Order: sequence, then C-alpha cells, then structure tokens
Amino acid sequence: MRRNVTEFRIALALVVAGSLTASAGGVLYSVHERGFPALASGLALLTTGLVMLGSGVRRR
Repeated sequence: MRRNVTEFRIALALVVAGSLTASAGGVLYSVHERGFPALASGLALLTTGLVMLGSGVRRR
C-alpha cells in the first residue's frame, strides 16, 4: 500500500488552514479586538506549513 498522507500534503493543508484562519482572525481583530488568538494561531499554522514546504521535500 502506498502512503496517502505525505509530508507535502500535510504542509499544503497547514498552509491552507493557516491562511484561512489568519485572514479570519485579522478581520475579527480589526472589527472586535477579540480575534488575536485566531490571528496568532493562523500565522503559526501558515508559518509551519511554509517551513515544511521550503524544507526541500522532493517526494510528492
């Protein structure tokens, strides 16, 4: 059996989830001031995904 969940797919999922969460957190932060936890979590996910993508993973 082939592995369906590769590091590349996990990194892409983190980037997508991080960008959506960071943008929603940014909107909430600008409107209410309670969006900072969502903004910080989204930026952490986005950064982790981008680092994983940039780490030189060659197998897709």
